[in-house]
Amino acid sequence: MEYILEMKNISKTFPGVKALNGVELKVKPGEVHALMGENGAGKSTLMKILMGIYTMDDGGEILFNGQPYHVHNPKEAMDTGVAMIHQELNPILDMTVYENIFVGREIRKNGIVDKRAEIEEAKKLIADSGLHVSPTETLRHLTVAQCQLIEIIKAISVNAKVIVMDEPTAAITDREVELLFGHIRKLKAQGVAIIYISHRMDEIFAICDSVTVYRDGTYIGCGTTKELDEAALIKMMVGREITDVFPKLDAQIGEVMFEAKHITRADGKVKDVSISVRKGEILGIGGLVGAGRSELVEGIFGMHRLSGGEVYVKGRKVRTRTPSDMIKEGVALVTEDRKVTGLNLRGTVNDNISMVAIRKALVNGLYSQGKARKLSQEYIEKLKIKTPSGDQIVNNLSGGNQQKIVIAKWLLNDPDVIIMDEPTRGIDVGAKRDIYLLIGSLVQQGKAVILISSEIPELMGVCDRIAVMAEGHLSGEITRENFSQETIMTLASDIAV
Repeated sequence: MEYILEMKNISKTFPGVKALNGVELKVKPGEVHALMGENGAGKSTLMKILMGIYTMDDGGEILFNGQPYHVHNPKEAMDTGVAMIHQELNPILDMTVYENIFVGREIRKNGIVDKRAEIEEAKKLIADSGLHVSPTETLRHLTVAQCQLIEIIKAISVNAKVIVMDEPTAAITDREVELLFGHIRKLKAQGVAIIYISHRMDEIFAICDSVTVYRDGTYIGCGTTKELDEAALIKMMVGREITDVFPKLDAQIGEVMFEAKHITRADGKVKDVSISVRKGEILGIGGLVGAGRSELVEGIFGMHRLSGGEVYVKGRKVRTRTPSDMIKEGVALVTEDRKVTGLNLRGTVNDNISMVAIRKALVNGLYSQGKARKLSQEYIEKLKIKTPSGDQIVNNLSGGNQQKIVIAKWLLNDPDVIIMDEPTRGIDVGAKRDIYLLIGSLVQQGKAVILISSEIPELMGVCDRIAVMAEGHLSGEITRENFSQETIMTLASDIAV
């Protein structure tokens, strides 16, 4: 048997969207097989069909271990030998680590859940993973990165023959990525097949054996990573060559537009941090996962209580008690977690884009669908949002297009200061470039941008200055002429330079 998994002529239609059109995927045992394509190409949809979350249209066929494969939900898929780590994590926050690992497949003794056995088994799995958490800790107290690793442990622990990893490194540190790659190599040696979805080219060539590429829901081709290079892969994905991955537009830098002085959060997660950004400038904020970058901007934006510090917009001290205070002052925050804090997933594209600037969509004091539709259309075109119409439900769109909608809703409010927390996470190389060009055009208009990113090349590519955080405080600041990965990583590790 050459292939452990074969998916043939798979199609899937949503209302108004042909998400997949007769695609195929063939994966060998002990192979790491990358699944690549722009946002909306159909990668996650295909994997949800594999997991029984979606049903495929008539005419398709799936073979697992050479036998017809039919599952109706993720539990059936896992029982058959297929597990998936989703891009959008769904941890049960008020349950413990060990309960999350064994949920739905509890260890039982005499018909009763054997908590002691689950805790002992979880300890071994956690130790093997290199993660340092207690199996009895609740997930609500863990970081996003730690929750991601728990999901990975859970998938590995079911002894699956095929494991799907959808953007598994999006929220973890470089050290944790190496631990993950170590696990992948062990699984390969055991004959486990990994389907690996990522937009990070360096990862694809570091860990994957072969690549299948989709574009707009159609199959483009398949090849080995030895046969392909980055330029060829990008061309397969987007249908054109992209030579300048980090376009940097020239902008006139002027006076200080926004300043946060001695910011300290009441919960101690940020300690005495001061930053400023000028008109026409892009300030990057770097640091490792857990350094306090998101915590800093969320505190500034009024999402968490501050115990100290002051915020100035255009030289004037402003209140920061609630997000509404900051919105009124012309400050926007594109949050890191689009699903939880960025979108109404059951709402339409039009409704989501007009959410912040809802006054612009009012007619005689009432919300006008027609006016919202007209307002959102400009940003659908400007940000190249792939949607059949502005009336499409946001949950039916890909993660990358959802991210663009989050950005669009803030831009419609015409802010002077735009804070973006990981705006390109989980977005393909073509869409990333669109967002970099958008950021460049914003600063050319005289706006100020603060960009948080875990990707050092991204910060170095588009920013004018980079402030680096470590363990809740500011460890240093670098101007563009002095940018280097080594300096940024040294500051992020809080090692004396």
